[in-house]
Amino acid sequence: MSSHGKRIRRAEPYVCGKDTPPQPGDEQPGGWSCERLIKMNDCFVERVEAAIAAGKERRSDGEAPERAA
Repeated sequence: MSSHGKRIRRAEPYVCGKDTPPQPGDEQPGGWSCERLIKMNDCFVERVEAAIAAGKERRSDGEAPERAA
């Protein structure tokens, strides 16, 4: 008890840390499969490369001039 007769409540332990395993309901609705993400990335890279070739964009300094296969 505190000096004024009030109880001091202890903090609850933090249970949602980065080491906590996934729980039911943690899934995000509308998530994409790995194959779909790869396809989306490939499409994005293709469009950026086309924009660079057309002179609408330019590569960042220090970036590889070609994408590794």
